[in-house]
Amino acid sequence: MEKTYEVKGMSCVICKNAVEKGLKNISGVTEANVNLMENEVTVIFDETKTDENVFYATLKPLGYELVIGSHKKTDRNRVSLFISIVLMAALMYIAMSSMHNPENTMYIQLIIAALILILNRKYYVSGFRALFKLSPNMDTLVGLSSAVSFIYSIYIVISKQYLNGNHLYFETSAMVPVLVTIGKRIEERNRKKTARVIRGLTTLIPMQANLMIDNEIKIIPIDDLKKNDIIVIKAGESIPQDAEVIEGSSNVDESLITGESLPSHKEKGSMLIGGTVNTSGQLVARVTKNATQTVLSSIISLTKQAAMKKIPIERFADKVSGYFVYGVLGIALTTFIIWYSYTRDIEMALNFSMSVLVISCPCALGLATPSAIAVASATASKNGILIKNPEILETAYKLKNIILDKTGTLTENRIEVIDYKEYDSNFNSVVNALERNSSHPIAKAILAEFKDTSLVINAIKEISGEGIESNDYWAGNEVMATRHKALVNDKDIEKANKESCTFIIVGNKDKVLGVIYLFDRIKTSSYKAIKLFNMKNISSIMATGDNETVAKAAAARLHISEYYANVKPEDKQSILLEAKENGLTAMVGDGINDAIALSSADVSITLSSATDIAQASSDVVLLHNNISDIAYLIDLSKLTMRKIKQNLLWALIYNALFIPLAAGALYPTFGLKLNPMIGALTMSVSSIFVLSNALTISKLKKEEIKMNKTVTIEGMMCIHCQSRVEKALKELGVDAVVSHEKGTAVISNTEIEDSAIIKAIEDAGYEVKDITND
Repeated sequence: MEKTYEVKGMSCVICKNAVEKGLKNISGVTEANVNLMENEVTVIFDETKTDENVFYATLKPLGYELVIGSHKKTDRNRVSLFISIVLMAALMYIAMSSMHNPENTMYIQLIIAALILILNRKYYVSGFRALFKLSPNMDTLVGLSSAVSFIYSIYIVISKQYLNGNHLYFETSAMVPVLVTIGKRIEERNRKKTARVIRGLTTLIPMQANLMIDNEIKIIPIDDLKKNDIIVIKAGESIPQDAEVIEGSSNVDESLITGESLPSHKEKGSMLIGGTVNTSGQLVARVTKNATQTVLSSIISLTKQAAMKKIPIERFADKVSGYFVYGVLGIALTTFIIWYSYTRDIEMALNFSMSVLVISCPCALGLATPSAIAVASATASKNGILIKNPEILETAYKLKNIILDKTGTLTENRIEVIDYKEYDSNFNSVVNALERNSSHPIAKAILAEFKDTSLVINAIKEISGEGIESNDYWAGNEVMATRHKALVNDKDIEKANKESCTFIIVGNKDKVLGVIYLFDRIKTSSYKAIKLFNMKNISSIMATGDNETVAKAAAARLHISEYYANVKPEDKQSILLEAKENGLTAMVGDGINDAIALSSADVSITLSSATDIAQASSDVVLLHNNISDIAYLIDLSKLTMRKIKQNLLWALIYNALFIPLAAGALYPTFGLKLNPMIGALTMSVSSIFVLSNALTISKLKKEEIKMNKTVTIEGMMCIHCQSRVEKALKELGVDAVVSHEKGTAVISNTEIEDSAIIKAIEDAGYEVKDITND
């Protein structure tokens, strides 16, 4: 069983490690991963061997509280902090006014300080429990500093050392935990902002659903929805869960998932995605998946998992943090010994050692990487990029090569039969029989044109990289035709070359029965992607199973200088391994035939429309099926690593500078002495800086690039036709130079997709033959 719990009391990576270690030591627990940004732990355990009550009992002595079910305690921290601040102000006033004559107020100071310590007892309970368990944390440092100054002040009172001029430190003992708490409140607010970036996707799912029972609508919580429930989605409402329309029609905004700006029309039989928005009519639908299985919940789950995974640089920071508190305790003790030995002034020695304890900040070191990874993963999801393996954030910005599959990756995967030549009367029925049981996009396009089902062919097998064949018939590319010793008409090849299309040859044992010409339009986003890769000095390499002619034509259109045709699955891996010799290489693909290469790439990227096998082999899924998003991923990787390095550098410099300062390194020369109260405040500022710096990652914008397009149009005969096309394009929001004589429309600096241009021109009554992008 896998379950996630809230954990109270965690503040830094040392707490995180203690919780994970404590839970993993329980018999029956196989895995425990803490998400420090959301104060949660996900536990995988055998429910026959252990349960959450054991988890609670294990963490309690360590100073952490596991929140079970809905039994969450009321947060009294805000009230305690307010009272603490009021008492601290009173204590400061009393201490300052009686500094030279503390005898009259020392017992009042003791009582007020004791009350503040009781209100902030979590530092002492948690800190000393952790110390006794040999797992000291941030609370240990704060608790020790405060407790030592309080006990020392009591000693001064009892021994009447105040008569000899020794100061009382009741205000210091009280201010340290209060100032640290104030800092933690600010830090928590920033941490919640960070977590809010991660949880942003969850707000897209409505809290309630309209459940239909016996023709009556009942409003129920979203968590109560089950598979096969009938729901009603009114205009303007978000769709609560993945479902199938059984009644009504409407347009649905699916831009979050698909990236398509135009609403998608839905009617009976259409599938709905949870979290998308019904923009017009009312729909009645049947829930097809449980809440944890929806598309959006999978995205949210994978995003949170990515935020919890450790990358190499984080594992290094965790290792350093693990020894940090021990080091600080050692430095504080050494500081006390040295100063007391040198001055015989216990007050001064305590001041320096307490300052060391409260100024050191393991939190900043521990939060440096996970905060940046959490924000980066969530920001990527919001921009249509699902990061499954956060380690790629450490490598993506170093990419030198990107290998791209063609069909479905660079192209729209809307393959159409644009023409065919028939050399035998059985051609139609043979084509249908061969392609009937295939799920390949090419087969679907062919079946839409060839519908003669009179023939049945058995024992059909797919030959990867070639086509399909049976004992008597076959259909495939030139490689398959050569293997069957079939003679293909040169004019058929010339036609394919001229129109830059794919052609499928169909034959039997004796001859060629016919040729089918197919066309798959290149995505506008592909042109943008290649241009962006070139700007980043990344080499684009196209690898396709298509023949040399089609591959060459597609590469020329995309301005890709290096391409490979007639590629088989094992060939893609060879191409990848060769490219890796020249630098880090990414593989982008969407089919079963890409899985081998995807698993071998430094960064493997696939599309949301890809096969399950391809997605399972990938580090990244492009939710919008837009490969120009890879350029944003590279920019995000570069920014994330810069922020992580800035955070780590800040944490290391802060501790390297301020710990010696707190220990009194500058006191002999410059008389500079740091008060423990200032140290407590400075420590909090350090963590706040790290979290604030990580949050800036969410502001990264996509690099937009505009394209010049030349549209070849058929059907324009006169100046009036030209005006109609000009008007259609102007209504689309673009200015174009249209010529009926040349049969073209030249559009400059546009971000409009080809599909929108085609629709506008075809609605005006003309046919788009081609679009070239530059």
